Formats: sequence, structure tokens, C-alpha cells
Amino acid sequence: MNLYGKMKHAIALLLAVALLLTSIPTALGASLEQEEEVRGLLEQYHLSKPSNTDLADKPIEEMVESLHDPYTQYYDDQQWKTLNAELEQTFVGIGIYLAENKGKVYVEDVIADSPAMSAGLLAGDEFVAADGVDLTGKTMAEVQQTLRGEEGTVVSLTVSRQGKAMKFRITRKSVHIPVVTSRLLEKGIGYLALSAFTSESGKEVKSELEKLEKSGLDALVLDLRNNGGGYVNAAQEIAGLFIEKGVLAHLRDNTGADSPLDVKGTSKPYSVVLLVNGNSASASELLSGALRDYGIATLVGTRTFGKGVVQSLHPLQSGGMLKLTVQEYYTPLGKKVDKTGLIPELVLNGAAEQLIGAYRLAGGGQVSVTAREGILTVNGVRMAQSGAIVKDKQAWQINIKLAASIVGAKLTYDAKSRAYKLDRAKQTVTIKTNDPRLTLKDGSASLDVKTLKKLFSGVTYSVSGDTLKLSAKSP
Repeated sequence: MNLYGKMKHAIALLLAVALLLTSIPTALGASLEQEEEVRGLLEQYHLSKPSNTDLADKPIEEMVESLHDPYTQYYDDQQWKTLNAELEQTFVGIGIYLAENKGKVYVEDVIADSPAMSAGLLAGDEFVAADGVDLTGKTMAEVQQTLRGEEGTVVSLTVSRQGKAMKFRITRKSVHIPVVTSRLLEKGIGYLALSAFTSESGKEVKSELEKLEKSGLDALVLDLRNNGGGYVNAAQEIAGLFIEKGVLAHLRDNTGADSPLDVKGTSKPYSVVLLVNGNSASASELLSGALRDYGIATLVGTRTFGKGVVQSLHPLQSGGMLKLTVQEYYTPLGKKVDKTGLIPELVLNGAAEQLIGAYRLAGGGQVSVTAREGILTVNGVRMAQSGAIVKDKQAWQINIKLAASIVGAKLTYDAKSRAYKLDRAKQTVTIKTNDPRLTLKDGSASLDVKTLKKLFSGVTYSVSGDTLKLSAKSP
């Protein structure tokens, strides 16, 4: 019987600590019974095999700190309630994502069925004031703090929409963040983003995948960027949507015993391109490593977080909850993940460049980009990427790396000749840093959209107020 069979009262968990609480919870006023129960669990199951001598005569918080393990934590009942809400992507608020650009804070996106959506807030709205507090010049963290409040309370907001002031009164309530979103990037190429491995995410991914498959898929872009993890069984369920028979990972406990995490499911007739970044952690790495090892997926993005240890959640009979590290996992081919992460086959920086790179690798042709105030929408997928496309007076400037990505050109820089080279099909464009067509600012180079259109065929664009729409066909 493996570790999960032994710990029927425990829940296997994979979650990046950075996405939980900012400090280790303490057990103020914990009883002797709670301390003994925690000590026994740590001695029996923790990966580091602490001895009774190491833990003797210490309160819970000191026992936990002595392990030097940021993932082992004790929670009282209220702290557990907060953690559980985070695991299930639930919070109290108005239901928006924020973005910051040039010292201004905007609505990046509005969560479906949220108070903000019901009130009429839109992506791109700039925050001006909240409850009479001036928000101009405030940081995103400061705006976020101002918007927080108890469930049922009302916040009075003033936003600027295309230069016009608009006022809203919004009642805060419990909001569930959709963990799965999907759409077609173009005919035959699906996009599915998973933000967390919740208790229901396996079913939700299956449902959204089936919707995409009904439209006919030749390739899937699976987005796990900024996904900090969640429940092991959720990763196992999702892996079963792509792996007919195999192992999700090899899990090793403090005795060195290897417990393969089996997967039985179905295979897919289409290719998978998997997006990851430095915030893709734990269960995201578990799934990514398995799909790559079985030759199902190609990884695109940047090196992942590097959390390759498993936690279990133990409800204590004496009250509270203990989350402790019980195993380290390795990919099906035995590759270590903890503190190393996964390096993609195609390394790309920049949210838009990563998505376009994955889309092109999946066989995509037409790239359509909409830009407004640091918010980009690429083939219908919205993201915040400050400085990538900006309006400078009456000209629209595009970062040269993103410009190359949009038109499908390979970008290189020759330090000796101080020149950028863009290779696209049989065309090569060379632009020196002193070329007037190039704008250098804050260590980055950009091109005017008019110049981009002249240099490369298949580029079209239109401007409406503070919004740029740009499109390019594959060479």
C-alpha cells in the first residue's frame, strides 16, 4: 500500500508557497494535545525524517520552523478556511483583474458573473477614485487594498473610460474565479488556459476540451502559465485526458520508497503545445513533465518554478490542519523537478510573444493583436504586457521582439555591427541602432507600426482613438 493508502485522512496537495500566505501561520495557544499530534505526524511522514529529539519540547510554530521547509505549515480553523478558499479560487471582492501601465491602474479583465460585470465595468477602465479616495498615481497594490472589503459592503468607484468619467456603486460578494477558459485561436487550433488545480478542475477541463473538439482540432495550446498548482488528483485526472496508460510521476517518501502515480485514460489525435513560465509550479510541473516525457506536448515559455515536492493536508483530531511535505516527485523518465524546474524546448519571454510562438508552433497562421493602455489581446486572448505596444504622441510603437513575433520573423542582434536582423522566409531586414526607423528607449528598441507594414507583406492595421488593431499573415 502506498503513502496515500496509509493516510486516508490526508489530502495530497501540490501548491507553490508563494501563492498562499505571506508568512508561516502560528499556533498561538495550541494545546499540548495538538502539539503531540503535530509532532507525531512530522516524525512519521515529513520528507526530512525529523527525530523526536529534533522536535521535543517545542511549540508547533518552532517545530515547523526547525524543518526549514516553506511548504510545511500549521493552520488553525480560520486560517484553513482562508487556504481552502484560495485552493478553490474563491475570494470576496468585485471580480476584476488589475493591470498597471505608466503609473496608471486599469481593469485588465472582468470575471464572468461577478459584481463588476453586472455593474458594467469593462477592460481598459482606468481607476480614478474609490469611496472618495483619489487613486491617481497609486500603485496596483494600493488600488487593490482600497477595493478590498467585507462581503455585502458597497464600494463607490470612479473610472475613466476613453477620457470620460464614469461612476459605479458595486456590492462586494464572494466571487469564484473560473479556473478554465477556452476558445479557438483559429479554425483547428484550440486554446485552453488552466489557472489552478482545484477539486473540480479535472471535470471542467474535460468539459471545455470536449467543446473545442466538437469544432475539430488539429492542435491544442494548453496554457499553464502562472498556475501555482493544487490537488494531485486533479493533475492525475487531467493527465488521463491525454495519456492512455502510463505514470504521471514517481513519488518517493522519507524511506526512499517509490510510489508511481498511475494514469489510465485516452490519447488524443492532435498535437499539444504547452505554455509555462516561472510561476508554473507544482501540479503544473507535474502535468507538464509527464506530457513532455510521453512525447505528447512541446513546452514553450520560460523555466518553471521548480517545486517538486508533495504536501498532504491532515485534519487534526485536536483541531486545526497540518500541511506537511511528504514526498518528492520525479517525471516519468526520472527527471528531478524540485529546485530545478523544467526548461521549455522553445524559450520565449513576454506573454504575447509566448502565446504567438505556441500558436505558430501549433500551425497557426493569422495573428491578430489589439492594443490599448498596456492591455493586449492576441487572437482573442487578453493579457497585460506594459510597454510592448505604446502610443507615442500620434505614432504607435511596437517592441521589436513582439514585432518580429507578430510577422513571423526570427530576430537576432549583432553587437559588432550594432544591428538587428529580422529573417522571414526568403526576406532579411537589417536595421542598425542609429536607423531613424528604430526608437531606442529604456534599453529596448521599437518600430513604428507604419514602418512594420512597409517592411513586411501581409501586415495591416487600423487605429481608433486609443486602440490599435494589427494583423499579420504567416510568411
